[in-house]
Amino acid sequence: MSRAFRLGILVLAGLVIAAGGIFLIGDKRFEFRRTYELKAQFKNVAGLNNGADVRVGGIHLGTVRQISLPEGPEGKLTVVMDLAESTREVIRKDSVATIKTEGLLGNKYVEVTFGSQKAPAIESGDEIRGETPEDFSDAALAAMNQVRDAASSLEDDADAVKHNFLLRGFFKRRGYESAEDLDRNRIGRLPKEPSSKEFEYDAKDLFDEADNAKLKNKKTLDAAGKFLEENKFRLAVVATSLEMGDSRKDRLISEARAKVVRDYLVENFQFDDTRLKLLAMGKRNGTSKVEILVYEKPSAKGAE
Repeated sequence: MSRAFRLGILVLAGLVIAAGGIFLIGDKRFEFRRTYELKAQFKNVAGLNNGADVRVGGIHLGTVRQISLPEGPEGKLTVVMDLAESTREVIRKDSVATIKTEGLLGNKYVEVTFGSQKAPAIESGDEIRGETPEDFSDAALAAMNQVRDAASSLEDDADAVKHNFLLRGFFKRRGYESAEDLDRNRIGRLPKEPSSKEFEYDAKDLFDEADNAKLKNKKTLDAAGKFLEENKFRLAVVATSLEMGDSRKDRLISEARAKVVRDYLVENFQFDDTRLKLLAMGKRNGTSKVEILVYEKPSAKGAE
């Protein structure tokens, strides 16, 4: 086999490969099929490029030939598409073109919907309605903001449950960082036997407002404190009740009031503070009260 013959075969093979490539590219761009022109206008093409796919029913049946700027700032961009002739059977005047993304971050393409049976047939050069795509970065940012807001709201709700919706700052100033501060000395019910000594206060005389636990007339509690300091007792209970009701917020206010009363007594009088407990009784007799109930030393039979 001569050198010239081998060279001829090599050149022919190169031409065949080149022709095949041109045919494949041309087929992808619908250069060798019968096509017609279709237009759609968009406010923003969101990164769509010339040569992008046009899909009908999810099938690649066209390409984007040209994207033109509007004549003025109030206009829209015009996307010119070449579609396979066969799509005339399903695309009608009421079809809609939408710019979509392959996956989340893939290439842009145009999706054209089927028209309705009663709508007029499409002609080459016709324009159908274009739906401007939502910008993915804006959508992602909006989603992130929603997650952040939801997390912030959840954190606030959890904090409110721990500290009370209205007294969070007050508790923090007094060092109450957890609902455990309210749980630590809580009891579930009063003893069955009657108390031997009772101190009763109207909440309006002890606290600034109806919905907080900030003590005002602290000295009013001194008589109870002196009694605890000077007498032996098995158990004492700071019991609070509210006129407002039994909602979670009301119960937290009631618990907080019992806590601050106990704190005042413990800080200002000398007695075994492990014997001073808390009980929030919720709504009771239609009034807001604070009671300090003292139970004397039991007989040898004993303790609670």
